Amino acid sequence: FGVVSVSKVSGKDLSMKKVLLYSGGMDSWLISHLWKPDVKLYIDTGSSYAAEERRRLPPDITIEHLDLNRFERADKIIPLRNLFFVMLASYYGDKICLGATYGDRVLDKSVIFAQKASGLLSYLYRPQHWTEGRRISVGVPFKNFTKAELLKQYLDEGGDMETAFRESFSCYEPDAQGRECWHCKPCARKAVAFLLNGYHFEDPAALDGVRSYIAGILPEIQSGTYGRGPKEEDEIIKAYQIMEGQK
Repeated sequence: FGVVSVSKVSGKDLSMKKVLLYSGGMDSWLISHLWKPDVKLYIDTGSSYAAEERRRLPPDITIEHLDLNRFERADKIIPLRNLFFVMLASYYGDKICLGATYGDRVLDKSVIFAQKASGLLSYLYRPQHWTEGRRISVGVPFKNFTKAELLKQYLDEGGDMETAFRESFSCYEPDAQGRECWHCKPCARKAVAFLLNGYHFEDPAALDGVRSYIAGILPEIQSGTYGRGPKEEDEIIKAYQIMEGQK
């Protein structure tokens, strides 16, 4: 499982410490400003895009290593990833936040997963010979927010649009210079959120990449088979219309 720095962790100083599972992607970047965790925990799985994520991490991040890259699928999904993540996060605090938003389809970002993980971890930390007992809470407090709504909440609380755009990184296929590709799924979802909040893309090639990606998924959205829920799918269509109007 890689190197886990558990020797410095004691159950007595973790009561109600808030731990955010942090990737540096748009969701976790925004949630870190809205939820204000005590610990921002980045878990390096050795994935194909981890090197670029690490390069962009702010200095106040706690980093752990958990080698899961051999289990990464072609679509970048690592099955059960968040189950591993919440177990590691429990070494750092009792209140764990998964950066899940509306439209996330994997079950380990669901409300039910958070409830079951809370129950399992609290059971495993019940009083026994090595611990006085802890109650672990795993939450998805922003699950009902689309990415556009999450960004709007940040802006409404005084956040800066350009800073959020520049410092968050959501890309599966960065180029050799570490720049976002703007034709993969996380790039497109980030672009939709920013477009709907009035952001102006200065790079027409970026918009072309996003437009091409969305054009490819529009048939699924229109047929009702895309599966990200009506709020996010409506936002995708609105963003596409904005881009079409900017041609």
